Amino acid sequence: MKKENWSKICGTPRLISAEIHYFRLEPGEWRERIEKAKEAGCDAIASYIPWLCHESVEGRYDFTGRLDLRAFVELAKDLGLYFIARPGPFVMAELKNEGIPHWLYDKHPHLRPLSWEGRKVESAMVIYNHPDFLAEVEKWYDRVGEILGPLLVGRGGNVVAVQLDNEIGMLQWVNNTPDLSDFTLARFNDRVSEKRGREPYGFALEKRDETYRLLRSPGEDFSLEFIRDLGQFTREDYREYVQNLKQLAKRAGLEGIPYIVNIHGTSEGRGFTFPIGISQLYKACDDEEVFPSSDIYLGDLSLRNFQDLYTINETLAAACGGVYGSMEFECGDGNYGDNYGQRIDPYSLEHKLKLCIAQGNRLINYYLFSGGRNYVLDPEPLDGNGRIAFTGELHGFAAPISPTGAENYTYGFLKEATLSLKPLTRNMGNLSVSHDPLTVAFIPDYFMSEYRYGTRSGEMISDLQTHRAGNFWDSFLKALLLLGYRYDVKNIQDGEIDPERLLILPCARYLDVAIQRKIADHVERGGRLLIYGEVPLFDMTGRVCRELIEALGITPGEAYRSSSKYFLSVKPLGLPELATHFARAFRIEGGEELAVIAQKGETCAARVGSTTVITAHFNCNTGFFGRILEGYGLKPKISMTGDSFGVFPVVSVGDRGERLVYVFNEDNFERRIGLRFEEEPLFGGKELLLRAREVAVEMRYP
Repeated sequence: MKKENWSKICGTPRLISAEIHYFRLEPGEWRERIEKAKEAGCDAIASYIPWLCHESVEGRYDFTGRLDLRAFVELAKDLGLYFIARPGPFVMAELKNEGIPHWLYDKHPHLRPLSWEGRKVESAMVIYNHPDFLAEVEKWYDRVGEILGPLLVGRGGNVVAVQLDNEIGMLQWVNNTPDLSDFTLARFNDRVSEKRGREPYGFALEKRDETYRLLRSPGEDFSLEFIRDLGQFTREDYREYVQNLKQLAKRAGLEGIPYIVNIHGTSEGRGFTFPIGISQLYKACDDEEVFPSSDIYLGDLSLRNFQDLYTINETLAAACGGVYGSMEFECGDGNYGDNYGQRIDPYSLEHKLKLCIAQGNRLINYYLFSGGRNYVLDPEPLDGNGRIAFTGELHGFAAPISPTGAENYTYGFLKEATLSLKPLTRNMGNLSVSHDPLTVAFIPDYFMSEYRYGTRSGEMISDLQTHRAGNFWDSFLKALLLLGYRYDVKNIQDGEIDPERLLILPCARYLDVAIQRKIADHVERGGRLLIYGEVPLFDMTGRVCRELIEALGITPGEAYRSSSKYFLSVKPLGLPELATHFARAFRIEGGEELAVIAQKGETCAARVGSTTVITAHFNCNTGFFGRILEGYGLKPKISMTGDSFGVFPVVSVGDRGERLVYVFNEDNFERRIGLRFEEEPLFGGKELLLRAREVAVEMRYP
């Protein structure tokens, strides 16, 4: 989506929203909850519109009482707030069947796909693009459109956006259950046969049971090829599903607004897996009317994981066209299971919010802003609780406004952080970070790891997981940010490499031949390259492929791993030896040695010409990495003096020449620093005192 389209529809470059589930509240509670959101500085209210609740019996629609969608949306309008509609069909939100009515599975049992080895999928998955499913969704969207169509912002109402489905592909990924139904495999066979011929795996891709049996239990001789083709096909399948939903929404009268696609992927407070969701859905977001959004749960933001949020945002911007937001922006105290398993530092919300704004997020939806109750479904299923959801009677324990309407400790912090954005919202246009000439390579196929089958795919995915994020984010990227460098991210699989920027490649043993050639051409033309992690020895189907290392004059040696009895260490030139869990030895023609493997003396980091190769997992060694960057003549635009370790400044520029500076103190004690940007003193050249967890701000207008 173009930023001009977003600003034209919404009337502002940025929108702050609060998720309130009307169906989990009594109508008499709606006003107070919405007013709490408005008081906290929100511009909009968002809510799922659960099909499960509104049509619990086929053909019997209920939009009365707690389910009176029109009344809820109109109340938000009366209070001066926009509304963001999330009608599914899948909505998740801890609802039974992820929000799909029970009757749909009874009526259409064939919509539950088969997966590996012909096993029936046990989750709520359906065959997204099956005509029978889309026909039922069409009827559902028509009913939602009857209510919301007249309330669209372009027709004088307040409905400003519609989300299509939710977390598309998430169930398939987390359960390792690709859709291998006859319906989908027939379409897969057509697509692959067109691209690769009729026998890409040594047998004809015919539409018959024996062919489907072979594909559901792929042999080791073709499993990597099949999984690669299946992943690439699934991206197109999800793109088609989004297009189908978009057309159904338009036919239902929901048009002239952004169509949001929500991308999933964080896990256990880290962002390493988030690019899997991007890999699944970036093709679906390649549409002028589609607005990609993130679903981010990082808990406390600190020196442990601040680089995750920065990298997620930059990757989402690179893969999805630069205009994006966050539809599930974690805003509560972390008490998701009502057992006080965590208690999130409330200052983390301000840090996450302002970093997202600085990096160009156009929409922030506080999820979940208000808790509520799970009522008993009618008819009541005999499934242990009979309710709409599986969390018991109450829902949203972690929300700033509790299920009973009380404010928890996070509400005041959320309110203060949101209201502090108001001058920015009024006066600043579209923002983006002022980057240094450093680009981190994003390779979607490196994160196309949602499916695995057999030994070979397991080995490849394990290698990818080791090198694509993990240590690379925790050590190298974190060091860059602490040193003052602000990198961008570029999809080099589908796009070109900028010859003016240092390309930083997180590398595994596997790398597609076309990408190897593209990078080799970049270096041959005088481009700069830094490889971190491994050297590519195979393509993405497991075939030997060494085009890149041969072009660079690299001869790979043995790979070493630490164990309970082998304490692998590496020695950077001029710096203390450090422990590591992985290192690969290599030789490079004419290379300058930068680090060796302890007790072996074999090279694991070297530079030759404009290329640096690091094949060991280092700690966050700012001295080592800073020296390498300086060797390229690269100095960060941002420089700090004083007690600055743990301070994270971000400078963003607007499309009208504005400048925004946020300075994040990620520590729980005060810091005193001086700050410059491109040698210009910031904050009037005065020493900046940052209290514990404080975010300082400076705004400049042309």
